[in-house]
Amino acid sequence: MKWDSCYAEPGPADRNIALRNRPHLKPVEERGNIVSNRVIDHEPHSDTTVRLESGLEGGLLAVLKVEPGCVGVRAQYLVHILVGGVWTPFWFDACADFVSGCRVLFAVRNDENAAEVDTLVDLFRDQELPQHAHFAVVLTEEEISKPAVYRAEETFHARRASNKRSRRLVMQALLNAGGRARVANVLAHIPGLTFARGWDALGSLIDRGLVVHDHPRPEKTYLKRHSWIRATEVIIDEENQ
Repeated sequence: MKWDSCYAEPGPADRNIALRNRPHLKPVEERGNIVSNRVIDHEPHSDTTVRLESGLEGGLLAVLKVEPGCVGVRAQYLVHILVGGVWTPFWFDACADFVSGCRVLFAVRNDENAAEVDTLVDLFRDQELPQHAHFAVVLTEEEISKPAVYRAEETFHARRASNKRSRRLVMQALLNAGGRARVANVLAHIPGLTFARGWDALGSLIDRGLVVHDHPRPEKTYLKRHSWIRATEVIIDEENQ
């Protein structure tokens, strides 16, 4: 490969996503399709603004914001795929670079529309993948679930809002409760700590691997006040964090 994705390329997208449709220029059957779910968001790793075509793509960006090792996300990455003897343009919705040097291209579609894209991405893997990235994947709402996006957004906020003192108070309250308890029972009565600050601290503890959402499928479930949480056996010297 001729590129090193340890150094993200946060340049302009290869395709500009309009913020609104122009219904008078579209066929009659399409004129009722008003675009209301397009997303403009800030990509924190490279400090750039990205424009995304759907809320599902916005969910992917939310997850990548907190993905370990991610150093940059670029939207609308253009490649060409040989289809029936014709080189056809195809835009991956996101290109993510990682500190390891790995690059991943993401095509995001609703589940009912994913089959055709799966076929195109398979062709791309066979033809051109080594010229652009290490992996190319198709994601649907199964992977970019609402609970997963919610958890990522909470984690991103917690990383900025929580502090060492709050984390210690929440961890001590959880340990005092026996190491496993419901969220509300842990956060509701911590002296000198509001529930909101305790919630941020809890998100940070989960992010650090010190606490887990104690549920068979936490990645598919919202963390709520009545949810069970549990202290893990991971030991981290927070003085060095």
